[in-house]
Amino acid sequence: MKKRILLLLSLLLVVLVSCKNAPKQEVYNPFATPEGCVKEYLDAESKRDMSRMLNCYSYDTKYERILREGLQNLIDKEDGKVPGYTKVKNRQINSVTLKAEYPNSAVVKVDYTSTYIDNDVYSSSYDLNLVKDGMNWKLEAQFSYTISAD
Repeated sequence: MKKRILLLLSLLLVVLVSCKNAPKQEVYNPFATPEGCVKEYLDAESKRDMSRMLNCYSYDTKYERILREGLQNLIDKEDGKVPGYTKVKNRQINSVTLKAEYPNSAVVKVDYTSTYIDNDVYSSSYDLNLVKDGMNWKLEAQFSYTISAD
């Protein structure tokens, strides 16, 4: 009887030790780093996924329509739907690098090469400002208003 209890306890101990050492599955959070947030945005932009693009921004919900319209205008320009803009045939992201990080903000540099429908190739870079939104990094939404008399 004592041998059975001892065998059962040792088996239980082995099971507990093996469960404790089991690898934990981590949930991937693209917004954990500034670079991850920018990469998520660029991927969403390349797939024309407006919902994912909006999710990458930090903004007050009352401005969502303005942000959505601005992003749609950006997509339309790249697709050649806006007069005066040539359709982008291919955009390649060369690098996404962190330029500066502060406690609640960061600046990320994106280097890219665009090939247009008329086979012109253009390489350049731009900076994106990010802000801390809780524990996540989000793109900073900046709104401006203009008045025009047509």
